Amino acid sequence: VLGRQLKLNTYDTQSKIELYSRYAQEIGSNDKIAAVVGCFTGASREAARPVLSRYGKILFFPTIDEGGECDKYCFMQGTDCLQQEAPLITWAAKNVGKKFYILAADYVYGHVATAWTKSLVAKAGGTIVGIEFIPLEVSDFGATIRKIQAAGPAVVMSNLVGNNHIAFYRQFAAAGLNGSIRIISPTFGLGNEQEVLSPDETKGIVVAYSYFESLDNPANKTFLEGFKKAYPESGTLPDAPVQVWNGWHQWKAAVEKAGSTATDKVVAALESGVPYSGPSGKVWTDGPSHRNVQDVHIAKVNDKRQYEIIESFSQEKPSRQVVGAVSCDLTGKDMKSHRMINPKF
Repeated sequence: VLGRQLKLNTYDTQSKIELYSRYAQEIGSNDKIAAVVGCFTGASREAARPVLSRYGKILFFPTIDEGGECDKYCFMQGTDCLQQEAPLITWAAKNVGKKFYILAADYVYGHVATAWTKSLVAKAGGTIVGIEFIPLEVSDFGATIRKIQAAGPAVVMSNLVGNNHIAFYRQFAAAGLNGSIRIISPTFGLGNEQEVLSPDETKGIVVAYSYFESLDNPANKTFLEGFKKAYPESGTLPDAPVQVWNGWHQWKAAVEKAGSTATDKVVAALESGVPYSGPSGKVWTDGPSHRNVQDVHIAKVNDKRQYEIIESFSQEKPSRQVVGAVSCDLTGKDMKSHRMINPKF
């Protein structure tokens, strides 16, 4: 980059929140580190982001999330709720039915995603016949499944997350409901859940992401060949690793446009919408939201634990609104902001 060799510094947080904070402090005080791509959960990001921002370090966050980040130095790579749920609900209302039941994790992502689901179902002319928020520690969904049976939806929108919630898909299939009720989800498969569950338990689940291995473009072919050679035991690649790849290459493109690795110059270049075309197609930053404009694909899990893309949506724009709160404009009124907007429900 700019004729200089890069050096990668890696930090193993062991999924411990306190280590995210500690390493963010270490990174912040290291003048040789120009940017960070990292964190996986919202909690880990919010442990690191304020520290990195205080030191003027750019953070690229590669995972899908609910939105609310309003930070001059934070850039969101993964799709937001609007980019995923709008295509999913549009497809389901057209091809499956207009009666929806919502299941969501009982924490911030689940509540924000559900607010989007309610709004988008209404826009699609659908109705919601039930909403249930499930604590993260719950793994017994017997009562929930009985409620779904009684409500009789055509579609279940799953805004569930985490290891315990995987049990829902197994119990839903065991009850015989996956033959008559379609599950759609913006979160299923983020951790390759389709490889943990059996084909009978996952067949037909419909998801939406920016990246699937089966995308047919030259950049993806080259990327997969290199990745599989370096990591032959990697299994199916989900969305997040490609968003990590996108983050580094968007930083590179911005540095080259700015002619410098200086944070403010790189931020300005990113906000200008400098594009990068990679494994997931063309991506570029929407300046006011610091989120990527990117293609989104709807895919169905088949009986071989693979995703079959059934519809693609070109260059879906992210939301600049935070549901239940206010808007964020990082090129306007919030151009010096370093905060997280927490909606109230």
